[in-house]
Amino acid sequence: MNRSDYARATKEASSRLVEAYPKIAALPRDARGLPLPANLAFDAQTGRPIYAGADLNKEIDLLCEGRCAVTGAKLDTGDVWFVSTPDLALSPFGMILDAPICGEAKDFSLQVCPYFSIRNYQRLSDAQKDAITKNQGVDRIEKSILPSRFAAVRVQGFNMTPTANGMVYRPSRTYTRVEFWKEGVPEQAFKGDTIKNLLVEHYARAKEMFPGAWPEWVHQSIDGTLDGLWPWNEPRARDILLKMTREAMAP
Repeated sequence: MNRSDYARATKEASSRLVEAYPKIAALPRDARGLPLPANLAFDAQTGRPIYAGADLNKEIDLLCEGRCAVTGAKLDTGDVWFVSTPDLALSPFGMILDAPICGEAKDFSLQVCPYFSIRNYQRLSDAQKDAITKNQGVDRIEKSILPSRFAAVRVQGFNMTPTANGMVYRPSRTYTRVEFWKEGVPEQAFKGDTIKNLLVEHYARAKEMFPGAWPEWVHQSIDGTLDGLWPWNEPRARDILLKMTREAMAP
């Protein structure tokens, strides 16, 4: 499928499904009639939406107001999702590069076009692994890779760090639901002990990759420390994140 075919398929799927998702249907539309995600970046000169990137200031505002990055609607803490690749979502070292969304946005995005909610699909490259072990966060690679499978995870809390390339998220891996999607269709769903078994498998792989002592932030992502941690409950979160963003972007 070439780029024009992909764009056509995205528009057709959106037109067919959008009215089934009220929060999505309420979003403003672009010239093609496609909904515009709440944290979407726009070209400063042309005013055109940049679907490949998020506006970090908008992303921070939405986070600190407890709103979905796609719909802009208030998040219910029992319905906070990240969508990523399985390795980033399930590895204890994986950091997710796209903001939390609601279940409605998750379902719509994965059926219509994952780029609607995820801007930076990447596998855990050697450079990323090296950066992670040095506690430097995830370095984005120049060419995004469209994977064949996506993982959607429902979380009980998370923390995050602004970088020069955008926000990185560390979810608590006490997930309450994990879904694998492929080609717009839910492929597998996990809950309860099946999630634990899935994570144990990925933790074993991580031990092979990183046989030494793991950084404290890795342990926090798997031991429940981050449960109940939501940025919108921190009164100074916005100021802290904006300050960290300025520092990250300073030459």
